[in-house]
Amino acid sequence: APRMTATPPPSRSRSIRRSVAPVTPPYSSLLLALALALVAAAPPRTATASLGLPWKNAEAKLREQGLLHAEDEEDAPRDGDASLGSPGAAGDPAVSGSDGGDLTRASPAEVPYREAKKILAAFADATDARGRRRAAKAFGRLTRALELDAEHRGALLLVGRAYQMGEGVELDEARAVEYFERAAALGDPGAHEELGFAYSIGWGGKEKNTAKAVLHQYFAAAGGDERGQMAMAYRHLHGIGVPKSCQAAVLYYNQPAEKVVDLVQVPGLSPNVEKVRLTTDEEGGASARRERDVVQYYQYSADMGNADAATAIGQLLNYGARGMTQDHRRAYRYFTQAAAAGDADAMSHLGHMHANGLGVKANNETALSLFKKAAEKGHAHAQYGLGYMYLAGFGVTQNYKKALHYLNLAAEQGSAEAQFHLGALHIRGIALTRDYTKAFNSFNLAAHQGHVMATYNLAMMQLAGLGLPVSCKNAAALLKGVAERGPWNRRMETGHAAYQRKSFPQALVRYMKAAEMGLEVAQSNAAYMLEQGEAWYESEQDDRLQRVLYYHRLAADQGNVKSLLQIGDAYYYGRGAAADRSKSAAVYLQASQHRSPQAMFNLGLMHEHGIGLPKDLHLAKRYYDMVLSTDAKASIPIRLALWKLGAHGWLLQHEGEILRYTSALHKHNDLIAAAGLAIILGAVLIVRLSVFVAGVLDN
Repeated sequence: APRMTATPPPSRSRSIRRSVAPVTPPYSSLLLALALALVAAAPPRTATASLGLPWKNAEAKLREQGLLHAEDEEDAPRDGDASLGSPGAAGDPAVSGSDGGDLTRASPAEVPYREAKKILAAFADATDARGRRRAAKAFGRLTRALELDAEHRGALLLVGRAYQMGEGVELDEARAVEYFERAAALGDPGAHEELGFAYSIGWGGKEKNTAKAVLHQYFAAAGGDERGQMAMAYRHLHGIGVPKSCQAAVLYYNQPAEKVVDLVQVPGLSPNVEKVRLTTDEEGGASARRERDVVQYYQYSADMGNADAATAIGQLLNYGARGMTQDHRRAYRYFTQAAAAGDADAMSHLGHMHANGLGVKANNETALSLFKKAAEKGHAHAQYGLGYMYLAGFGVTQNYKKALHYLNLAAEQGSAEAQFHLGALHIRGIALTRDYTKAFNSFNLAAHQGHVMATYNLAMMQLAGLGLPVSCKNAAALLKGVAERGPWNRRMETGHAAYQRKSFPQALVRYMKAAEMGLEVAQSNAAYMLEQGEAWYESEQDDRLQRVLYYHRLAADQGNVKSLLQIGDAYYYGRGAAADRSKSAAVYLQASQHRSPQAMFNLGLMHEHGIGLPKDLHLAKRYYDMVLSTDAKASIPIRLALWKLGAHGWLLQHEGEILRYTSALHKHNDLIAAAGLAIILGAVLIVRLSVFVAGVLDN
């Protein structure tokens, strides 16, 4: 079976925590956090995999090869062991953030509140009957908490969200706002963030009020709510209701970005949020079903002994990807099975699990053996693992020369971890000459593969001007990307889940809330849902179209070319705005500068007919030709357009002669009618003759 890979694995020795000395950039609250830690990103955790494997025989084979040591067997996973790192467990960042819980005071309401929170965390956005029962059970616990303490901020907030989404109770936007206001009056930052959203777009019976929206989002950000911080950062970055200030945006984005950096330094945690663009998922879940089928096929292949499939499923379980819950112990079993068959990728993953103590007791000796075996086969991640062990002196004598040798080998093969560490060594001057330019290049390579620490460090270097000129704009974009990977952005995932089960109002609210935080995909999805929402959206048609235009503008400001086209169409046809062909042409021109074939075609058509632009057939031909050079797939429609343009030009050139002939023929209308009827009759006869001939040939 072909290899199905996941994101490169996180690998970090639990006992390794060496940090590079910080450098202070121009903004005093930002530090250059360059840590010698092994970090990587992985897709989100969603569904559950429950598989049993004949992995014991594979373990015995690895012991025979000297790759597994006796002490490892004591802590190897057993059938029926509870999985590690399951979403919703205590301390899981998926349920972290501002939830209003007051853990410092002794309150009788705290017990039912925590029970409700635990239920919601374990069955967040469940779509089946069991999930709905759990949501109702959680709502009952929250109601009990408020009976015991009517001013419990956390319970007030969660009850408001239950009414907001209709989970465990009938959807009621007005009551949701009422509970948010009560929690906000008690100082809850999460409730302030919810009210900021309500005032920002005019939701839940509130009139749109930008000043109040900014005020509530500011209080949320000041209270440490990551969503509020991202909303304020986005506003300052684009000047929406507040002064445009890149420096202020950087300071706001840095706070959630630092929390993401802290998360990636915890072994086994790989924060990331899956962002599905609905315009590429119009089949209503068909693509998700296909993906589940592919995963099931790989599970079947792995259970039948396919080493490549076992490694692939091990990766999905290890990181919690493609609908599988993160489960290190089951991942260990799959990797063991594949490694026993000689799979270098599986050996490398096992090495990192032994080094980090993920699903098995940490053992540097076993990790080293596995890394060496896989590195002999040229596996980049194993080379990186060896380089790190020599760099840190774990399981071996510290040796910078060998460390650099293996790190360079891995970096040349594209290992983001190796590239990150080479950058850290260059910037700190450990084992290498201090060179900010080389450090920047190494971080840049790793960041392009989604490496969180490398991306954060690039932002800090941009702010401090290390190895390149100071650029607040670039730093803000990098920090925004890091902050968007935090678990507080899971609204994107729950929104998509609601969309797939056709709970469109709930999905729309989640996307609109994520859009408020500046997530471009959420803005695009909100616009898309509103465009398709004529059947289920309850407000007036004009309100719906105005909201469509609003979200397309937000997405277009962040570089979404399709949204630019939709804005141009809105001005052209008068959807959500007064029809203005000149504005439409200006928007199409902006989109054409991003090499949009559709925008070029529209401009050509408008020049051809003089709609919103001066009539100019030469410019029209130029735009049509540009479409051909940009999109080869548009060859047939563009050639038809060019033929039509040629005919149009010929008609204009011979307009006088044509008028003379038509005026002469006008005197003989009876002859013209007879000729037309003859042509129609001839066409009918030809069709009937063709049918007769085809029947004869068939016989």
